[in-house]
Amino acid sequence: MSDMLISIIVPIYNVQDYITECLESIAAQTCTDSVECILIDDCGDDGSMKLAREFVDHYKGDIHFRILSHEHNRGLSAARNTGIIEAVGKYVYFIDGDDYIFPDCLKHLVEVALKYPDVEMIAAGAKITNKKKAKYFTMEKPFPDYANNPQWIARTLLIRGGWKGIPVTAWNRLVRKDFLLQHHLFFLEGLIHEDELWNFMLAQKLGSIAFCKHDTYNYRLRMQSITTSYKSKDERALVSIPLWHEILNRFSPDMQKEETHALWQIINDSSPSCYDQKVRKETRGILWQLVRKKIWPTSFLIILYLMPFIFYIKFIRKQVAHLSRIDADSYSCCIS
Repeated sequence: MSDMLISIIVPIYNVQDYITECLESIAAQTCTDSVECILIDDCGDDGSMKLAREFVDHYKGDIHFRILSHEHNRGLSAARNTGIIEAVGKYVYFIDGDDYIFPDCLKHLVEVALKYPDVEMIAAGAKITNKKKAKYFTMEKPFPDYANNPQWIARTLLIRGGWKGIPVTAWNRLVRKDFLLQHHLFFLEGLIHEDELWNFMLAQKLGSIAFCKHDTYNYRLRMQSITTSYKSKDERALVSIPLWHEILNRFSPDMQKEETHALWQIINDSSPSCYDQKVRKETRGILWQLVRKKIWPTSFLIILYLMPFIFYIKFIRKQVAHLSRIDADSYSCCIS
């Protein structure tokens, strides 16, 4: 299978209500040449794998399906890492087991890959749905077709632009396997919100990126998912603290301003109320480390300490928000 082009990786854990729709969307692709699909059994306790095996047993198409099993539940990061290691395609493509892709997804991505054969990653648009509404992450304006300026790429990935930005996810990206292996870009096991750290590491290493101007993926926002199941804002923040420190410890000398914005946006996303003592302590600790790295002046932190702590998040958000305002005209410098 040395001529395999795309390895689709689907981690499966307790998604029995959705896994058949996910696999059917893969089988229904209009482009199936040189495509394999690796299903990672992460030892859930529902009927997901029974449904997956039945689907694979009855599938008669051109996509080569494989099932790999962990000996025990190891989590989403480990499942994706297993897929990366076992993939034989030039590119890997992650799909969560409770999501699905549109029929022309691979067709559109392959067209971009053939146009830019040396590109390291291709990002495409996605539809985000829940029971009540849908939103779109589009890759049309203001993104170019292709960029190979590492500083521009890092800034674009790190500085978020709300619903007009690039989703901080692993899914719906076509990424070269040799690029991932060369830079050891695996997912950190045991970490909640692992996509945030992986995206941060990608931003530091990517030398080229292309944008598919089609929506190719449907992300299902579920209340039962890991990222939406917390009882309070501080509970969500508490499980995110290891992520905050992992990112802070990986700061690079050249992009600290953008990396600081990315870190604080991640803290904002967890929306801590800071009523919990540990959350207050950890947030202050992050601020102190930014001062020690000379990213923020000491006087800035003194001003913050004179404020009631509840205003920390809103105040600092305003300080870094201007970095998100990327003028479309600046995209002329995306080619080095």
